[in-house]
Amino acid sequence: MNVICHNIMVNIERPAQGVRDLKRAGFNSLAPDISVRVPDFYGRYKNKNSKGIDLLSVSERCSPLFDSCRENGVQISFVYGPSYQLIDPLQDRKVKDNFLKEDDLPDIEAIEAAEAKLEAFTRKSADECIEFCGSNGVKYILIPPISGDRTRGREWELNRDFYMSFVRKAKESGVCILLQNMCRDVGGHLVRGVCAEASDAADWVDRLNEEAGAEVFGVCVDIGICSLCGNNVHEFITTLGSRVKAVVLRDCDGHNDVALMPFSCARRGVAQTDWMGLIRGLRDIDYDGELIVNCSDTARAFSPLLRPTVFRLAKEAGDYIRWQVQLEQNLKKYKSIVLFGAGNMCRNYMKCYGEQYPPLFTCDNNPKLWNTEFEGLTVKNPEELRNLPEGCGVYICNIYYREIETQLKEMGIKNIEYFNDEYMPTFYFDRLERDNQ
Repeated sequence: MNVICHNIMVNIERPAQGVRDLKRAGFNSLAPDISVRVPDFYGRYKNKNSKGIDLLSVSERCSPLFDSCRENGVQISFVYGPSYQLIDPLQDRKVKDNFLKEDDLPDIEAIEAAEAKLEAFTRKSADECIEFCGSNGVKYILIPPISGDRTRGREWELNRDFYMSFVRKAKESGVCILLQNMCRDVGGHLVRGVCAEASDAADWVDRLNEEAGAEVFGVCVDIGICSLCGNNVHEFITTLGSRVKAVVLRDCDGHNDVALMPFSCARRGVAQTDWMGLIRGLRDIDYDGELIVNCSDTARAFSPLLRPTVFRLAKEAGDYIRWQVQLEQNLKKYKSIVLFGAGNMCRNYMKCYGEQYPPLFTCDNNPKLWNTEFEGLTVKNPEELRNLPEGCGVYICNIYYREIETQLKEMGIKNIEYFNDEYMPTFYFDRLERDNQ
């Protein structure tokens, strides 16, 4: 599973410093936006001056970034591609504020002409991006569905035609096109949009792949959008199953479309994002795809001098989620295991994984527990760990992980792992109470 950094503060034209900062933070993968800036067709139709149109080709614009990544050993396997929305100028506040006076009537024909130009530009840009990805070893490109109020009732027809136009280029380039769950703005409130229902997203991907005659399409699940749309995250992930190829990890409060550091949006110590549902869902589908950490709003709030520290925390948050998702896979890699600890974490391990992955024994630093039985295991002196068979993993079932890890390393123990019970299939609340121990 690959932990990737969303393109946080890496200047695509002068990328060297940003790429090196991400590398020093521990990131070996970056997820940049490689789409060409979209011309301001709507501004043109209202006879406004065009705003900074950048019509450089994808190769001209992105080659410095890709070259810098190669020089620093940073991989790019996932990119953000172009997207566009169909607007309703009577509803879109930005368009009304910028282009329409209160007594203006929208020129629908002009809007439709602008949208036709925008769609043609987006298709051309997407083709170019897909070809560039293929020549640079990029596996996934995110091209969000066409959305907007004016698509209501014809979402599938518009998007089917849109996506199928890229199939030939994607097959030639060996690139997988990812759809994404979307939200939409209704009167200032964000509600479920295109592919925000897992069953719809699954159906779209299956139908597109069937028409393509190959697995050309998949899904990128944005956990922030799930929060905004009030999805049952576990159900969302498990419904999509193997169609999920990438997951965007970002926190938000469920009301504002922002990208905050995972686990940072909390109220009275309670996370506002359903990380438990996400992790359990990814475990259930044996997920082994891309994890994109997007904390761009958090990073922007910090001084540029402090952002490298933000990157390090972002990497650790991504690694933590990967570790939690791969917990059971990690158990499979050892011929045998033993536990360190004879308390609540040990109990939770035995109730959830003890039958399938039975430990040889457990041990504890409390001498009063030695040679007793706990959850069907003999509790031994930690000195017994010096006699472990080859290929045995030691799982610390105790919150004092770093202290015990140091103890084990001083004993010369290898294959040290940590078992954490936060996201287990079943959590047991009958906590142990021991007096004078």
